[in-house]
Amino acid sequence: MQSFVIRRTLIFPVFLAIAAAQQPATKRIPVTENLHGVTITDPYRWLEDQNSPETRAWVEAQMHYTETALGKIPQRAQIAQRLAEILKVDAMKPPVVRGGRYFIQKRPANQNQYILYFRQSGNSPDTVLLDPNVLTPDHSSSFELMDVSRDGKLIAYGLRQGGQDETKVAFRNADTRQDLTEVLPAALYFSVAIKPDRSGAYYMKRQEKGPRLYYHAMGTEAGRDRIIFGEQFGPTQLGGCDISSNGRWLFCQILTGSAGDKVEIYAQDLSNGGPMTPVVTGLDAHFEVEVGGDRMYLLTTWKAPNGRILAVDLAHPARENWKEVIPERKGVLSAISVAGGKLSAIWLDDVHSHVEVFDQDGKFVRELKLPSLGVAEGPFGRWESDEAFYTFSSIGQPKSIFRYSMSSGSQSLWFQEKVPFDSSSIEVKQVWYSSKDGTKVPMFIASRKGIKRDGSNPVLLTAYGGFNVSELPISSATSLAWLDRGGVYALANLRGGGEFGEAWHKAGMLDKKQNVFDDFI
Repeated sequence: MQSFVIRRTLIFPVFLAIAAAQQPATKRIPVTENLHGVTITDPYRWLEDQNSPETRAWVEAQMHYTETALGKIPQRAQIAQRLAEILKVDAMKPPVVRGGRYFIQKRPANQNQYILYFRQSGNSPDTVLLDPNVLTPDHSSSFELMDVSRDGKLIAYGLRQGGQDETKVAFRNADTRQDLTEVLPAALYFSVAIKPDRSGAYYMKRQEKGPRLYYHAMGTEAGRDRIIFGEQFGPTQLGGCDISSNGRWLFCQILTGSAGDKVEIYAQDLSNGGPMTPVVTGLDAHFEVEVGGDRMYLLTTWKAPNGRILAVDLAHPARENWKEVIPERKGVLSAISVAGGKLSAIWLDDVHSHVEVFDQDGKFVRELKLPSLGVAEGPFGRWESDEAFYTFSSIGQPKSIFRYSMSSGSQSLWFQEKVPFDSSSIEVKQVWYSSKDGTKVPMFIASRKGIKRDGSNPVLLTAYGGFNVSELPISSATSLAWLDRGGVYALANLRGGGEFGEAWHKAGMLDKKQNVFDDFI
């Protein structure tokens, strides 16, 4: 449920313009069905055929109506210009480091799509390895970096045309900056994992019957690739596979349901060609997986609604051998990562990040100091490497990337989005209010310092409650542009999300869905 409320707003002319325009009529053709003993009449079933001439004509009429109304807003050009200024800045993702080489996805301010750059070392100049902006005149092609080989000599990337879900997968030599001859044809790929010796790659893609894992040997035709795992899975399941950083373990994660409330995990020892062995099966709980060395770390809600971390010796993965290394807390354990022989855990404490570093047996090492209250991701790195990177953002502070030493805890700023916006002028508060049934619900409120919160200023209130999705206080072009114009920005954390664990999620599901709307109202 994405929604908003605006009071005495600077964009009130939107509503005046829409009210003045004549909305196209939508015809009603009732279709009545009896579903499980309940009679339901749907007057708009005809619109489900999106390619019919009638539906296309309806879409065109609605678009014309919308553009006519919005075109009358006097501030529209000014708002568009300000949004462009905020959006058109250099953007970067945390670097992927393999074999001492750095692979950096960066979108220059003057480009529409991210470009993949390559550095021979951390201080070397950037070299363009892949630029999708030059592939089509309308700049509609984009890429997804799917994997980098352990030695940093080969990359696998998915190439997407326009907004298609399907991609074709190609392999590029990082030294020559040329693609290999083989290409995996367009499909919905969940993952690609290159073998350490670059002799082949495992990939999981969606088939009509469900997710399937294939193996592709380099130099062979993709059409001859064989299914090696996944025949037992169905069309309601998703999945992905990866190879541990030491090259020994192939591990797969299979999710059932839109929120991933049931997860199965499998592992295979590539060193001896052993079978794909089940690690997690038959448990109605959420699991996320990381592998460090010969150990698998599981973030799970099994017997811990707020999350805990279990360690699994992959040589002896039976459930009776699992070991709890980080127990459940009051805060929600939202993510884990492994790097530098250590384990990092991110908790959501009242909907902002708290990060701690542990040794591989769960002994506390240190807290990772964040710049302020906000949202962190990472640190991301390799089990064998001390170097890691994490990102940080808050409502009034654009994204930054920090370089972090897992052994010492020292950190330095690697990259920061240079958005033309004075973050120091914004103050963010978190308040709690009572919902209809008395449940306390948190909400972030951001505004320029000194603004009186007496109802005289325009307010943009937004929220989402569902699918275990956490609405976090991060920066966005929308929020910055709104704050820049003197608006008050409010973000509520409704039930149905994952901000306070599985109990909060289930309190907004199924027969409890009304709680989501009551929380927002």
